[in-house]
Amino acid sequence: MNRKLKRRAPICFKRWKRTPWAAFASMGKTIKIGVLCVTYSLLVMQSQPLLAQGETKSGNDTIRTLEELVIDAGRPTPFQPLVRVVAVIQQKEIERAAVQNLTDLLRYIQGTDLRSRGSEGVQADINILGGTFDQTMVMINGINFTDPQTGHHSLNIPVELSQIERIEILQGPGAWSNGSVAYSGAINIITKNPSETGLGASLLGGSFGYFKGSANIGFRKITADRLWQISGQAGGGHSRSDGFANNTDFGITNLFSNVNITNRRGHSFALQAGFQSKDFGANSFYTIAYPEQFESTMLFLSSLQYQYMRGRWQIKASVYQRRHFDRFELFRYEAPAWYKGHNYHQNDILGANAQVAYRWGKGGTSIIGADYRIEHIFSTVLGDAMTGGKPAPFEEGIEYTKAKGREIPSLYLKHLIHLEKWRFTAGFMLSDTYNSAGSSYGARIYAGLAAAYQISPYLEANGWINNSYRNPTFTDLYYKSPTQTGNMDLKPEEAIAAQIGLKLSKSNIRASLSTFYRYGYRIIDWTRASGSDQWQAGNITDISSVGFELNAAYIWKNSWINQMGVSYAYMNVAKESGNLHSLYATDYLRHKASLFVDHDIFSKLSARWDISFQKRDGTYLGAESREVPYKSFALVDIKLLWSERWYQVFVEATNLLNTDYLYIGNLPQPGRWIKAGVGIDL
Repeated sequence: MNRKLKRRAPICFKRWKRTPWAAFASMGKTIKIGVLCVTYSLLVMQSQPLLAQGETKSGNDTIRTLEELVIDAGRPTPFQPLVRVVAVIQQKEIERAAVQNLTDLLRYIQGTDLRSRGSEGVQADINILGGTFDQTMVMINGINFTDPQTGHHSLNIPVELSQIERIEILQGPGAWSNGSVAYSGAINIITKNPSETGLGASLLGGSFGYFKGSANIGFRKITADRLWQISGQAGGGHSRSDGFANNTDFGITNLFSNVNITNRRGHSFALQAGFQSKDFGANSFYTIAYPEQFESTMLFLSSLQYQYMRGRWQIKASVYQRRHFDRFELFRYEAPAWYKGHNYHQNDILGANAQVAYRWGKGGTSIIGADYRIEHIFSTVLGDAMTGGKPAPFEEGIEYTKAKGREIPSLYLKHLIHLEKWRFTAGFMLSDTYNSAGSSYGARIYAGLAAAYQISPYLEANGWINNSYRNPTFTDLYYKSPTQTGNMDLKPEEAIAAQIGLKLSKSNIRASLSTFYRYGYRIIDWTRASGSDQWQAGNITDISSVGFELNAAYIWKNSWINQMGVSYAYMNVAKESGNLHSLYATDYLRHKASLFVDHDIFSKLSARWDISFQKRDGTYLGAESREVPYKSFALVDIKLLWSERWYQVFVEATNLLNTDYLYIGNLPQPGRWIKAGVGIDL
């Protein structure tokens, strides 16, 4: 044996490429390794060479800088979304943002329009690519927990920010890879899978009697024979406030846990469960005629996922449930004699999904799957009359008198293939919806195609085209109030949408440009005549939406500025609904621009600034039944953070300039709100 072999320089991989054929997630630091062992699912990708984006040498070290990859290493899967993940908020960004709840965090993401009724996560609606809140799918670890009663409750998520690994935004309807259609897009909340045992906790307070405390424990255990590994987290938090105005007080409690069990022989299980309780003053939430509204909600959700991988095969199955309670009080205190009582609702989701993937070698990967989803509601106002009452849990002396259910079976087939610099994904889904009486809307086929071309190691062109649908919510069908009337004759709304874009990833710069078009028909919306406060649900004919987005961010090295980014989105919507005023579908965000700067100040003190500008189209009914157009506004948020090894101290201010602004007509938002706190990580 030759003992005088020439010593090779170690390779320092700084970043990994954000492409389906990359192997590891970005680790955030330089790691020197002598032997690189690449292990990944053969179902996902073909062998591809690593593409160096830049190569320099330092002494005997060869440094190759590759673009970061966003991949869920704890859940290996070939089931890539039909539409690419276009935006991701990573854990570090979550920690540095001047927010303490999930809904406000979503406001920072490109391509989203988040409209708050209440503050600090009380209630908000999320819209993607000009869609409405009912057209956005909400997932936790890939499980669809979207509320069938109303999209106003879809963001009732029991997960604390400290438990989130990242948040993904998927634009377009192609997020149906697990059997559910996303009309305009989806958000997917990925929770942490800890690499070691640890404890984190935080305590903070602030303006308007605000208080919040949270704690979370992470754990990981490997059996003595190293055959099984169990890891996960459990924790929660409670927040409350006296409110920034009359009847805007709230109390929110979250509890959530996720556990992952993996086996070296290819078996893995993922269990998650959560609970949430909210009580809040709903000042003028649904009508300004009665400002003393109040709402109380309660949520239970859980899911179990199983996955098995062997050779060219992968099998995946899941079951899940979600139960949501809602009590709405039009009069929180004294009610007039004509008031018949509060509204009580219990809606349930129960679903199961199974899918099989097979890798054909150079022919790509095929996926076939089936999904069965049941949606049901018990209520005092929504649904068909019941022959007998059903006691309402947690409510003394209250019985549900109405109910409605539907079942949604679907079958889907998808194929992924890589050809040199090209990547293609194509698929279709057959789906139908049956109500309690056995009648259906009729089976429909939804299909899509996505493609990407690697122009250079730094530049990619991509695009997709899909059609989609959305069933009316139970509120759309049945709700009735002094100012709102549902419509039991509603049909599903449908659309066809397409997007093309460019993405640049080189060294320290990230940039993207995209444009999209969507044509929607039989759009479901609530409309009113000019000067009237009476809203009616209906299929308001057709809507065309077109827009574009531009995003750019730069990361500095060895500078007092760590990172800076800008984004701008433009939207235009053309409707065919006569002189009717739209509550949601054509009340949209025409301009959205944002700027963020993350920089050091001195020693371990740093700051992050977020500046945003919005201009909304549409009007709302103001005083004396006058049509009032939305005013444009700009907001400034800042967070100061002192970071030590095991604790952090922070101060944050939202709406620093104390701007008056509206997301939804007649619902003023908080002025300057200052919070301060401390967090520990042991």
